[in-house]
Amino acid sequence: MKINLKSMKMMNKRMILRYLVENGPTSRMELSRFTKLTPSTIGRIISELSEKSLVEEIGYSEKSQIGRKAVNVAVTKKFVSSVVFNVGVEQTTIAIGFFDRSIKDIKRFSTGSLKSFITTVNLSLEEVEKRYPLNHELTSIVFAFPGIVNAKTATVIYAPNLNWRNLNLREVVKYRYRIIADNEANLSVLAESISSEDAQKSENTFFLYVSQGIGGGAMINHQILRGSGFAGAEVGHTVVEAQSNIKCHCGNYGCLERYASLVLPVIEYEKNGRRLDGKTYTEKFKMLAEFYAKGDKVAIDSLEGFIHYLSIGLINIINTFNPEVVIIGGGFNKIWKYFGEALYQKISDRAMPGVIDNMTFRDTRFDEIEAPVAGANALAIDVMINNLD
Repeated sequence: MKINLKSMKMMNKRMILRYLVENGPTSRMELSRFTKLTPSTIGRIISELSEKSLVEEIGYSEKSQIGRKAVNVAVTKKFVSSVVFNVGVEQTTIAIGFFDRSIKDIKRFSTGSLKSFITTVNLSLEEVEKRYPLNHELTSIVFAFPGIVNAKTATVIYAPNLNWRNLNLREVVKYRYRIIADNEANLSVLAESISSEDAQKSENTFFLYVSQGIGGGAMINHQILRGSGFAGAEVGHTVVEAQSNIKCHCGNYGCLERYASLVLPVIEYEKNGRRLDGKTYTEKFKMLAEFYAKGDKVAIDSLEGFIHYLSIGLINIINTFNPEVVIIGGGFNKIWKYFGEALYQKISDRAMPGVIDNMTFRDTRFDEIEAPVAGANALAIDVMINNLD
C-alpha cells in the first residue's frame, strides 16, 4: 500500500496543534515524546506552523532537568479564532475566542426582532473587525442558538421562543469569514467535555440548559447527539403534563419548558404585587433563589412547581440517556447549588433501583464565561484545524 506523504504530514501538523491547544505551552522534546516523531520532524513542522502564525515560542520548559532549559512552543494569540454570538431570548452576548481557548466578552445587546438582530450582528462584526486581529482564512463567526439548528448549513430550522424559522446565517451575515452555528446546549456539553475531568472520563454526559426555555445537549460515546433532524436531546419539548391546556411556543401542550424554565416561578412570585429586582428573567430568578435560600415562604411556594417539574425532566433524562454525568446550567448557573438537595430527593423517590447510584449531578463549571461561548470557540478551533491545508 502506497503511503500519501502529504496526508501524513498534514495529520502530524493537526496532531501537534491539537496537543498544544489541549495541553498549553510545550517543548519540542515533549512533543517528540508524545507524537513519536523525530526531533527534526517536530522542528520542521513547528517552523511551518510558525510561518503561518499558528504557533510561537513562549517562555521556557520547567520540565528540563539538566543543561539549558528548552524553549516552549504555544499556539498563538495573534488572531481571533472565533467571534461568538450567544443568542438568548432576551439578550445576546458577543465574545471573541482565541486559539488557546481564552475568551473575552465584548458586549451584550437586546436580541429583539429578527430584522434588528441581523442589523446589529453585521454592525457589531464591522466594529469587531476594526478592533481585533481577525484572519479571513482562520477566523470563524459562531452562533449559539436556542432551538433546532442545522449545524451542517448554519441554518436555524426553528427557534420556538424567538419564533424564527429557516434562518440561513450564511445568507444574512455579510462577511467573508467561515460561519458556524449550533444549538446552545450542544455547545455547552462540548465545552464541558473538553474542560471538565468528570465529563472527559464519562462515556455519556448530559447538559440540561435552563433559561427562558429548556434545551438539552447529549454527549453519547463522546459524540454530540444531534439527531436526523438536528432535534436530538430537545428535552424541553418533552411532555410532562399530558392533559395540559398550557400551549408551548413549539405548538404542543404540556412541554417541560412551560413548567420548569426560569420564567414561571418569577411570574408566580410577582403575581401578587411583589417585585424582583432585575431587567431579565435570569436576573430576577437569581434574586428569587436567594430569597429561597433565606427561607422566604413566598419564594419557597413560588419555586415548588419549578422544582417538581425539573425533577421530572431529570428523571426522563436519566431513563432515556442514562448518563454518568448530568450538568445543569444556562441562564442561571447555580440551580443545583440552591435546589440540588430538593431535586435529588424527588429524583431518588422516582428513580429505578440502582440507576442513579453512580451518577454525578452538578452545576456547570462555567460561570464567568458562558458555556455556549466556550463551546463555540472550541468548535471553531476544531473546524480550523480540520481545514488546514
